[in-house]
Amino acid sequence: MIVLLMGVLSCGAVASESELGYFVGQPVMTFGCFTQAISLESNPIDGIEWPEAEGDPLYGLLRLAENDHPVLIDRRKIETVLLVDSAGNGEFVKRNWFSVLLDGSSVARVPFLLTHAQGQNIPYQARLIWNRNVPAVMTYCRDSYREGEIELGGASYRLSIFDEDTDGRYDDLEDGILLIDADGDRRLLSSSDSHEIFSLNEPFNLGGITYEVAEVSLDGTWIRMAESAISVAPKPPLLASYPAPDFSTTDANGNPFVLSGFQGSIVILDFWASWCAPCIDELPTLQRILDEFPTEKIIVVGVNIDRVEDDFRDAVKDHDIAFLQLYDSDTGPIADLYRIIGVPMTYVIDRDGIIQARGLRKGELITAVRRLIRDEEE
Repeated sequence: MIVLLMGVLSCGAVASESELGYFVGQPVMTFGCFTQAISLESNPIDGIEWPEAEGDPLYGLLRLAENDHPVLIDRRKIETVLLVDSAGNGEFVKRNWFSVLLDGSSVARVPFLLTHAQGQNIPYQARLIWNRNVPAVMTYCRDSYREGEIELGGASYRLSIFDEDTDGRYDDLEDGILLIDADGDRRLLSSSDSHEIFSLNEPFNLGGITYEVAEVSLDGTWIRMAESAISVAPKPPLLASYPAPDFSTTDANGNPFVLSGFQGSIVILDFWASWCAPCIDELPTLQRILDEFPTEKIIVVGVNIDRVEDDFRDAVKDHDIAFLQLYDSDTGPIADLYRIIGVPMTYVIDRDGIIQARGLRKGELITAVRRLIRDEEE
């Protein structure tokens, strides 16, 4: 749903400004945010003309930008009704529950109209979440975002920004997220380890030039970018068909290790930790692959992210791990390069150093290796 037209305003070779449109209703683009919460009270909050409740009411105030939005949950015999003053004008509107989560929480998608200091009314949508087993609390999370295109270095890039702390304002660069089409495929990859996702205050590299967000309007209707004085490398894509990011280090036995030095072999990169039960559970699968293909030049490389190196070495001994190991630590450069946010995480890399699969376990991982070998033989 587009409420404002997108546009591109070029401001010269080192700075550019773009108008941003308002979007809702695309789940792939409204990924998880930092959930906020408000308390709900059994007594009406003073200074507000509340509608008459038919059941057992709960009252709260949800603040977005400069606006307080009264919220009433009316617990009736047959149903629980949500009433929200979405425009901040004293008019309460019934909002239907959109879905129910596995824990029994009810979710509503509520459109708001925010009045900013400049006087303009700006649309904003949030998800309101309430659980009857924890009735005194309502949580909420932004459910809309801003999108447009901007010209940087002679190229046009699609971008989106997100109010990550759900406060109804976009001008705080520390609490916002930027998605920008770094690879030029006209799609925005919103996964947590995406090469196209950045904090609004984080420099990013496009086409060999480092840029940064200089300013975003409070209401998110425009963004301004400029070349950065800080130089950063591009984020490498971590997707199938892209080259696996190369790195060099020393293995657990003190020998030099360079990932690209194993081209000609199939490499399974396995990020793990001694405290991770699913990681330990995956060890037999990795050994099975080595046992099943003894002549296929397959290398399994464990990359350990334990905080304490002795914990890593004890785990290798206790679980009789025979394949190659690298100790990276919990703040290591390899896990940082591969943007690891959880373990286990595996990458299947072909003989040319290209990622062919990622995030697979057990039978799926074995099948991927078999398929890769079969495709090479055809």
